[in-house]
Amino acid sequence: MTEESGQDLIAALTEDLTPTSPIPPLRKVVAGVLLLWLAIAVVLLLVLGVRPEIVQALSTPFASGGIFAGLCAAGLGGLIAALALSVPGREATVRAGFAIAGVGLAYAAGVGTFLFVQSPAITWTGSFGADFQCLAVAVIVALVPALGVIAFSARAQVFRPMALVLAAAVGTAALGAVTSQAHCPTEDARHLMLGHILAPGFGALVLSLPLLVALRRSSRA
Repeated sequence: MTEESGQDLIAALTEDLTPTSPIPPLRKVVAGVLLLWLAIAVVLLLVLGVRPEIVQALSTPFASGGIFAGLCAAGLGGLIAALALSVPGREATVRAGFAIAGVGLAYAAGVGTFLFVQSPAITWTGSFGADFQCLAVAVIVALVPALGVIAFSARAQVFRPMALVLAAAVGTAALGAVTSQAHCPTEDARHLMLGHILAPGFGALVLSLPLLVALRRSSRA
């Protein structure tokens, strides 16, 4: 093949290609998704109200405050991992995000277990409506930030889509649980476990498949 024919072949192969815009820095995208969640959380709390004595309640490391902190860490770690999975060469950031999320979830679960042990009586025969309500709030709050993650990831080359949507679902649902806990005044150990600590898992169960479908459709567009 001559040099001229090689250049003609390259020109023919690249004729229909269009330039792509660079993806923004990862830290800016993480900050943007967090601001999106914060805006939704503020609006929701203005409508539903903030729990009384929230500062005192969230300053308890082995009660609501510990669960709140653990869910915050899980939300941040999940977001970092999901968004980093869309950026080539950020494997260390992905591992760090999963580690932060894991530590946060483990701490929240540990606090919940401690409250179970300390509680004089756990009732399983009452209504689970309040538990489901807080789970529903967490998922509703998670929807828009999760779609923000998908919108960013659709512009990149995603090699592990299932891991991405799981991290996005867990992270944004954890942030949704943070929002519901800022509103919910219940200190019952059963409710804290079912309605708050399990919210990231519930979010993964409910949101993962729709997010995966949205990611694949957006990537083809």
